[in-house]
Amino acid sequence: MTACIFAGPSLAPRDAAAPADFTWLPPARHGDVYRAVSLLRPRAIGIVDGYFQWVPSVWHKEILWALQQGVHVFGAASMGALRAAELAPFGMRGVGRIFEAYRDGVFAGCGDAAFEDDDEVAVVHGPPESGYVAASEAMVNVRCTLAEAERAGLIGSAVRGQLVAIAKGLFFPERTYDRVLAQGRAAGIAAAALAALEGWLPSGRVNQKRTDALAMIEAMREFLATDPPPMRARFVFEHTTLWERAVAALQPATAHSAEEADALEELRLNAVRFHELRQQVLHSLLAASEADVSGPEETARQELLRRAQDEIPSLIVERQILVRIRASGGEYAKLLARAQDKRARLADRVDLPRAAEFSELQLLQLRDWYFTQLAGGDMPDELERYLRDSGYPDASRFHEAVFAEYVYRQMAAR
Repeated sequence: MTACIFAGPSLAPRDAAAPADFTWLPPARHGDVYRAVSLLRPRAIGIVDGYFQWVPSVWHKEILWALQQGVHVFGAASMGALRAAELAPFGMRGVGRIFEAYRDGVFAGCGDAAFEDDDEVAVVHGPPESGYVAASEAMVNVRCTLAEAERAGLIGSAVRGQLVAIAKGLFFPERTYDRVLAQGRAAGIAAAALAALEGWLPSGRVNQKRTDALAMIEAMREFLATDPPPMRARFVFEHTTLWERAVAALQPATAHSAEEADALEELRLNAVRFHELRQQVLHSLLAASEADVSGPEETARQELLRRAQDEIPSLIVERQILVRIRASGGEYAKLLARAQDKRARLADRVDLPRAAEFSELQLLQLRDWYFTQLAGGDMPDELERYLRDSGYPDASRFHEAVFAEYVYRQMAAR
């Protein structure tokens, strides 16, 4: 995977100018950049369009995470321009006039008014099957179009200013040239000027968002042609509790089949074996990045391992673990058989409480049994990190799995 592009109304895949050598994805929403990096492993990502208002928009933190993973992230035209202006100090690359306007706070050549509102790039558009056809006009395109009309001598600066104010006063889904012209007539703007503008619009209007999107794609193509090394972030990415919860919620429901999930659940309970495999996978995934760590060999190896534990998505690690146990001569089948037997035995135990109902003392005793009997050691100081490294989304899932294992062993012993 070389590069992927999040785009919709600004530049849809069916646009004749859209290149075929990039992977095209729908407008970005919260979690999409994280998923793209985790599953596609691109060298670069370009963000043009993104959803907002009705769904959570693409998160700044997931872009920072992508940068820290070594992915070069570009932005232009719409949501991409906004995020690039906000994250340029962290290494996101902005392209185009719209990005520059958000970065500088004023749109050069389109007046001296402050340029900072999100609604400047907002539009309503159709579904993917329509090619994301726009049903309204972006304010930034209106600004550029009216500035061009003034340069062409169709309207004067006063009329341009009046029409810009009219367009800006419209709610973005209602912002169209027809409505702007109609309100201009109602406001008493000279009919001759409006008629000249109306006749010129079909061929003269400026689509700055599309122009900037194409410029970003060309910039990405030229950049990738130099075979650049992975992005090296100059900031520390903090794995906050909020981030870990968000990542857990973003894991695709279909990341593993039900059968694979059963096998992994059993393997996690064999903690020594699970972490042995996990270390093997991490080492193998680091092979491509060892060159960028200096220092004595053992120090470098430990640094790489620490970085991998923090940075490589758990989904990728688990997929590689599944590959290894499938090829290990029966281990995968044994895990499945055990999971099925456990499920069958526990199905009859309707009397069992849920771990969520346990007291803190009971949970402590359950954890102590797990670490002494299954993990072969003492309880770690950083339990939350241990659970994350073991593939548990939260402590409650861990407690449920351990309690089921405890009951299953007691039943098998009898």
